[in-house]
Amino acid sequence: MENVSYIALSRQKTLRSMMNNISQNLANMNTTGYKEQRMMFTDWVAKNKDAPFRGEREISLVQDISQYRDTTVGNIEHTNSPLDVALSQPDMFFAVETPSGTQYTRSGNFNLDPGGQLITNDGYPVLSDAGQPLFFNEADGQIEIKGDGTISTDIGQVGKLQVVTVDNVQEMKVTGDTLYRAPDNADGNPDNAAMELVENPGIVQGALEKSNVNSIGAMTQMIDVLRTYQSVTRSLESENERMRNMISKLGDIRA
Repeated sequence: MENVSYIALSRQKTLRSMMNNISQNLANMNTTGYKEQRMMFTDWVAKNKDAPFRGEREISLVQDISQYRDTTVGNIEHTNSPLDVALSQPDMFFAVETPSGTQYTRSGNFNLDPGGQLITNDGYPVLSDAGQPLFFNEADGQIEIKGDGTISTDIGQVGKLQVVTVDNVQEMKVTGDTLYRAPDNADGNPDNAAMELVENPGIVQGALEKSNVNSIGAMTQMIDVLRTYQSVTRSLESENERMRNMISKLGDIRA
């Protein structure tokens, strides 16, 4: 295969990854606490020892190597619901208990299950700073959640929300649209000990952090990627047509 075709196919593969990434972001533009995913690229030099000319024996391609999260805080939208809470600072997470163990989220649209337990929108128990679920009953009355996460009712203090951070949030593993697990330890298991408790996370009660996806920017990027992909496809078709014409003419000469 000609170098032009190799380069064009590499570009198409990268553009497809970009389109999948943009589509995921747009699908979650209204998801509470969602963080925009972005692509990382690097140059990759491929060897082609069979090329007839020295200048064609190395091909510089583009390779998508990973994704990273934009951790900037999304818009804080006030809902006036006492069980809605938002983290006003970046790189912090609420701790929740899942069937796979403790995981973390910035989605603070909490509610109470029939037993009075504080749970996430997905039904996972929200944990206190002591690592225990939080329960309420009818006698508690009004629920107040302060900026440091302390929860109080008409009866008194109930507990404190567990809010944590980690040295490098990019090392946290994505397990859902807004759910993460701790970075892996040397054995490849979640290292919850790496998560540090935050004393005063700046919680806003009666509010939710919206997705930080810029919908207009994402749509513009999607259109640009689509047009580029179509342009590369036309280049491939043109190259294939050139090869067919060349082979046809060579066949006529030899005949």
